[in-house]
Amino acid sequence: MGNKKRNVLKHGANAREVMLWGEKYKDYEALRAGLYQEFSPSGSTEEHLVETLLNLLWRRQRLELHEQIELQQRLDKVRADNEVSQHIDNLRSFAPEFAKATTVEQVEGVLAGTGPSYTYTIRVRWPFQTGDDPQKWGPKIAEGLLAWEPARRHEEADEFIEILDLDEFDMTLDRIERLDTMIDRTIKRLMQVKTMKQMHRQLEPKLIDVEPIKKPPAAGGTETPPSG
Repeated sequence: MGNKKRNVLKHGANAREVMLWGEKYKDYEALRAGLYQEFSPSGSTEEHLVETLLNLLWRRQRLELHEQIELQQRLDKVRADNEVSQHIDNLRSFAPEFAKATTVEQVEGVLAGTGPSYTYTIRVRWPFQTGDDPQKWGPKIAEGLLAWEPARRHEEADEFIEILDLDEFDMTLDRIERLDTMIDRTIKRLMQVKTMKQMHRQLEPKLIDVEPIKKPPAAGGTETPPSG
């Protein structure tokens, strides 16, 4: 039985917990090993309570990881949107130069000064096609750039406000509070079981050695000899 328990703790092959992204069995088993070392469960009831505590603590860690990932995803999106908005502002700054370009050569000269990525964007959005009037290509680009409104950027304190969902934050706190209550209740129950076992052992009656009772003496004053 001892070897079987050690094998489970060692490789986790019999673990029933499903590992999600970012989770590892070795972390789950390390948490289990720490709980077994801390509480030293004895008997099926204590082991069941320790396993319950293990899964509750794992779920709490999972909830914290979920919150971190959610915040990181929102932060990444806000910063990506900020970057796009900044690029649009940069592109719009070339509008006056394109507005004055009345030949293909002049437009190409302005494009050369915008950089490869901006040049590609402009060519894709406002290409010069066969039959187009060369004098109108530059002004068309300028008009398109000025009509391209950048989104409002969220920076510093605005960034914090944008990524923090207060409703979701309150729900997460509520979940954590419920899990903490269940964790405390499980630990309390485990301690009660251990205390009851200890008290039972202390109150267990000890065996009392009683000397064999001698048979009363027979008539005549002599003891009846033991049979056999």
